[in-house]
Amino acid sequence: MVIFLSDVAIKAEDVWKIYNQNHTDEVIALRGLNLEIKKGTITTLLGKNGAGKTTFLRIIATQLIPTKGNISVLGYDVIKDVWKIREKIAVIPQDAKPLLFPSPLEFISSFLVMRGYSFSDARKRAKETLSELEIPEEYWNRAAWDLSGGYQRRLLLAAVMASDSELILLDEPSVGLDPIARMELWGKITLLKKMGKTVLLTTHYMEEAEMLSDHVIIIDKGKKILEGNPKELINSFKWKHKIEVLDECDISLMKKMGVLFGSRPPFVIYLNSSIDSVLEELNSNGCRASASLTTLEDVFLYAVGEEKWSIIKEE
Repeated sequence: MVIFLSDVAIKAEDVWKIYNQNHTDEVIALRGLNLEIKKGTITTLLGKNGAGKTTFLRIIATQLIPTKGNISVLGYDVIKDVWKIREKIAVIPQDAKPLLFPSPLEFISSFLVMRGYSFSDARKRAKETLSELEIPEEYWNRAAWDLSGGYQRRLLLAAVMASDSELILLDEPSVGLDPIARMELWGKITLLKKMGKTVLLTTHYMEEAEMLSDHVIIIDKGKKILEGNPKELINSFKWKHKIEVLDECDISLMKKMGVLFGSRPPFVIYLNSSIDSVLEELNSNGCRASASLTTLEDVFLYAVGEEKWSIIKEE
């Protein structure tokens, strides 16, 4: 069944996923999830561990069947049109690694041949993509285990890019990478958007979501609780400044300065007034503190209601 939604890549309506349904150890991963993702965008799913992010990606990838609800992917139904969807998507799971014994050139070529390319076209496309992803030519014909972790993740992205899939699903694409390798990978992910692809990713790195995303969707306990453009979400946050107090400090002193979050260090004081005098007073009272603008991480922590970050009420 084809659903004609010209500018929509993914549409989910009242989607539920229940593991071990009707058993005592039943787990509800998705609870009536509704969302819509536009074509040609980079969208990030944010949520705590167990929020349902990976479950949703696996349903989109036709690896899981939803318990209830409707999902269309590129105009196709995830239950009725499995193979049509698989022809148009590519997936990099969180724990994915390239096969380590073939070379990068062999790995991408084989991947493309399995997707229907001729051997000559696959090899040509593999070389083009390895160059585009800036994997040094000296590594192309050596075993992939010679690559660093960052280059291995880049190799997976190269295979996805070479496949020319319309929709790319990335589950924790930069997990385990050092900061430099992570930033380099971000640059490569933005190439997918420039090629007109739609990217849906999950991450626990708020800076990654803030830097890459056109749209962010925060889910908690299987439900969507907030969404929007990262900058718009930050600008709409009720506080513009925050002071982080890294060790024990007088609670009554911190309460006077703004809205205090946290039951133990590090504490966070949110405020909209000038921070210089507040920071000076804290430091003069022996409280090790630093100040910054609020970020997407603050929006996320406030939205999901982490117990550690609950507000300290006035007595």
